[in-house]
Amino acid sequence: MSSKTHVLVIDDDKQTGQGLITQLEEAGFATSIASSTQNALSKLREARPDAIVLDMNPRNGDAEFLRTIRSEGDFASSAPIILLTPKGAETEAVSAISTGADDFMVKPVRGAELAARLQIALLKNKHSEAPSRAVALRAGPIFLNADRREVYLRFDNGEIRPLSLTKREFALLRALMQRKGQMMSRQQLVDEAFGEGAKVDPLNLGAYVHRLREKVEPNRANPRHIVTDRGLGFKIID
Repeated sequence: MSSKTHVLVIDDDKQTGQGLITQLEEAGFATSIASSTQNALSKLREARPDAIVLDMNPRNGDAEFLRTIRSEGDFASSAPIILLTPKGAETEAVSAISTGADDFMVKPVRGAELAARLQIALLKNKHSEAPSRAVALRAGPIFLNADRREVYLRFDNGEIRPLSLTKREFALLRALMQRKGQMMSRQQLVDEAFGEGAKVDPLNLGAYVHRLREKVEPNRANPRHIVTDRGLGFKIID
């Protein structure tokens, strides 16, 4: 394994984290460590790791961290994530995999096995991921990932919830977010969201936008992210 392959270890226990760092460096990885998922986000700004090892602690916001780096434009990463979980917490690990992790191991872990799991995850990632994760889009508190067809909404208290959109609602939101800040005419929005020749009357687009607003606006009584100009069309803003 090339020493240039960078693994970020996230562990709130200093001794355990340092032990993982030692094992990984002996296996030929370059490493860095974060004591919490919040600190890990700062490190993601500094240097994008090739892989992440996360010692699970649900009380530290593991689920929110996974959603953030799999969905948010500023922190989006396709780096494979391996979870380390105590025995008896396998159910939580499986649930985390559905949120964005790639694999899990029950503690205590052996360095050789962890290195092997990382190599396999990196190889799978190399063959399955697009070159860029620029498909992760953000408009204010709304996050959309086109690859995964997922949409999340962040509330003022920091909570992040997945949203369930219909196929047309997702297409409409994606078209708006791909041109964030740009006013789009009704016909342009129909063409870009549903394809030219789609059997959607531009005059009825307001009904689609209304239903979309009800799902993606944090304050439904006072929507402010999807903007309407009756003479021009629609746009989405931060």
